[in-house]
Amino acid sequence: MQTGNNLFKSFSYLSLSNVVIIPATAFATILIAQFLKPHELGILLTAEAFVEMFSFFYTMGFKNSIFQYASKHVDGFNEGLKEAMGNALLVRLLVGTPVGLLIYFIAAKFNPDPVLVKIIGLYVLIEFFMSLSNIFGVVRRALDQFKLIATINATNKIIKLGLIFIVFKYFGGLLELVYAFVLMEVIKFLISFIATMNLIKPRLSLPDIMPMMKDSALYGIFDFLDGAQNKVDRLMINYFLGPSAVAFYSIPSKLNRLIKMVPLSIKQVFLPQLHKVKSKEELKPILSKLVMILVIAGLPLFFGIYFFSKPVLAMFFNEEYQAAIQLAPLFAFIALLWFLNTTPNMLLAAEGDHKGRNIIQLISILLNIGLNIIFIPRFGIIGAVQATIAANLTKFVLMQLRYQTKYANK
Repeated sequence: MQTGNNLFKSFSYLSLSNVVIIPATAFATILIAQFLKPHELGILLTAEAFVEMFSFFYTMGFKNSIFQYASKHVDGFNEGLKEAMGNALLVRLLVGTPVGLLIYFIAAKFNPDPVLVKIIGLYVLIEFFMSLSNIFGVVRRALDQFKLIATINATNKIIKLGLIFIVFKYFGGLLELVYAFVLMEVIKFLISFIATMNLIKPRLSLPDIMPMMKDSALYGIFDFLDGAQNKVDRLMINYFLGPSAVAFYSIPSKLNRLIKMVPLSIKQVFLPQLHKVKSKEELKPILSKLVMILVIAGLPLFFGIYFFSKPVLAMFFNEEYQAAIQLAPLFAFIALLWFLNTTPNMLLAAEGDHKGRNIIQLISILLNIGLNIIFIPRFGIIGAVQATIAANLTKFVLMQLRYQTKYANK
């Protein structure tokens, strides 16, 4: 298990990479919005949301189940990690193709726009390669290779920004951009594959595939519902208000989601350690450092978004996007709730509390859908933000209560 100094060192590597990643991702989002018309941007983001609604079949909760499998292996963590990696890759390869075909069939059946259907097909390829790269990323986190992770993450974002610029400068519009995204995921996969194979080689354990799949599926249900909740707003805005409204909502939403890289970086460092904890005495110092980092990082970001997001967005977007600019400060409350949710979410995940986490997440997403049905027709795109704030606040309260009542005094 990492010491306190090593935990801070690992988080420092990811924080330094975020200095590159967050601006690069922000510029990429701004660049896309500058070159695409609101209607085209809405199509792109709707296709992305549609495919990500099925992401459960690609992610399947392996980021938790790999840690769990390795930590309980009779021959030690590293030997368990080799088998967990091999089994996870095999499952991804076997599941990825039929699921991709199913997603494309559903899209073609229910979406009349041929451009949207084609882009959805390309996003299926993106999701497939991304799912393989993510397995390698989980393995590198388990091996505490955070310096390598930070380097790869920053490099990927710079490459993506460069591809976007080249596409718009020399090749054209929407479809060419999505083809570039597919190319980007192939490049990421190759970089991730080479970097991970230099550290550890996968090994299959066929008798353990089904138990591991069951455990990962239970973890994955939560990840699926969490991801679906993030996409519900866009799909419902598209249904009630059309693609242009999706674009207006998505600009501050996607830029705000850059902030989520910070609690995600914290989670990447601390989650493997929580899975390795054997007693409450080992847990206490980890939790104290976790809470300290969340407070130090979360509060400045909350105030920064609330007070400065409007003038910053106004520097990059013209009056055509005024609706997006006016919406931006409200996303500070969503960012704050991401930080608050990090600790109880990780603690319940480390306990393997599939039932509690999934029920709470389901309540949250159903509340989000219900409030969207009420709020979007009445308040427009601002209603979608209000629905998300209410749903995330409910999730935080319920998760905190679940951990305190069931596990805190165990």
